[in-house]
Amino acid sequence: MRTTAAALSLLMLFATSASTQAPKENPVVAEMIKALGDKAKKPAGEVFRNVQLLKDIPADRFLRIMDVGYSQSLGVTCDHCHVEDRWEADEKRPKRAGREMIVMMRGINETLGTLTEIDSSGDASVNCTTCHRGYVKPATQMR
Repeated sequence: MRTTAAALSLLMLFATSASTQAPKENPVVAEMIKALGDKAKKPAGEVFRNVQLLKDIPADRFLRIMDVGYSQSLGVTCDHCHVEDRWEADEKRPKRAGREMIVMMRGINETLGTLTEIDSSGDASVNCTTCHRGYVKPATQMR
């Protein structure tokens, strides 16, 4: 349930964005999704190696989260976190940091769900874009 809420939180931003254009899917990611075939709706943890936190997300949605939720939210490409052709490798610090950020985001969203003095209508949440806004380094001031 928490995994689904985290994934939905990541995707909600793009559905409700002020921009009239949806984020453009990376053609490489689109090709990867197409190549999944019958595996597209299987859990990511069954389709990909070394998935630790978003295991229950369908594989095609998992790739879209990587593309839109992470890559575009931080303004980076896949190779920022991943070693090409060894996607499961954990040697890059940004990939390990991303996992820590997922855990942090989940904790914030769980806390938001318990707050009584905010007007959230039950759907208050944060995601990568809340802080990163298209940059690797999170925003620390108003622009």
